[in-house]
Amino acid sequence: MMMEAVVNGHRARFVVDTGAGYSILDAGRAHSLGVSPVGADSPYGEFANLNGVRYRVGYLNSLRAGAMNFGSGPMALFQPADAEDALNARMNGENADGIIGADILTHYKAVINCYTKTIFFKTSSSEHLHVARFAESQNFIRVPLREEVSRAFTIPASLNGHLCRLLVDTGAFITTFDLKSAKEFGLSFTGTKMNGSFADGISRQVAIGKVGNLKIGDYQVPPQKLAASALPDFALDQGQAKIVGILGMELLAVSHGIIDFESMSLFLK
Repeated sequence: MMMEAVVNGHRARFVVDTGAGYSILDAGRAHSLGVSPVGADSPYGEFANLNGVRYRVGYLNSLRAGAMNFGSGPMALFQPADAEDALNARMNGENADGIIGADILTHYKAVINCYTKTIFFKTSSSEHLHVARFAESQNFIRVPLREEVSRAFTIPASLNGHLCRLLVDTGAFITTFDLKSAKEFGLSFTGTKMNGSFADGISRQVAIGKVGNLKIGDYQVPPQKLAASALPDFALDQGQAKIVGILGMELLAVSHGIIDFESMSLFLK
């Protein structure tokens, strides 16, 4: 899900990524966008520590998207030339200048319509969108969204009758279960020649299997073929929650998913 934006008067494209705790900007493109690293005396700090990795901090004089004005502020810069960069993989194959992550999405109480690929941001003068009221009138099912200590967002689910949680990740192209957990729940998957790139930069083999008993909250997912792989530890390690998979954009879109950060809800239909 791409968002057209304007950085310091220059056009830019950002991936809208609920799976990223923080927004970032490609350091290689920062100069052409008029963004420079801050100095050691910056009140924002010269470096940002994201997922155990230090990134230089740049300062954006202005960031706009459509009619939305985010104003000025800092943003972490990352080097895509670094093959081990955990965040680089999230933009693999995308002509993007950066990522809009959870820090901006939660601050502005964003509403993301995954079906229409539309995003709304709340300002001090915004009227209340009444998303929950609208969703209820359209027979959507509300699923509570929970922010974990890692800034990831998870939802309750049931897989073959086993209670679990899924990571809500608009930066993931497809829904993917952890292969080990899925097999423990009685699902079978067949290996393919496809590989998937994950946010730790490691490519892993993808398997495909029929999933016939998946519920997301009270929403029954129609039986279909879904993917499984050996998911990275950072995706599964969310404190006490047992994470068994990543809910990606393809299932969010086909289920008319609406993510509402004001009511902390995911609506599905």
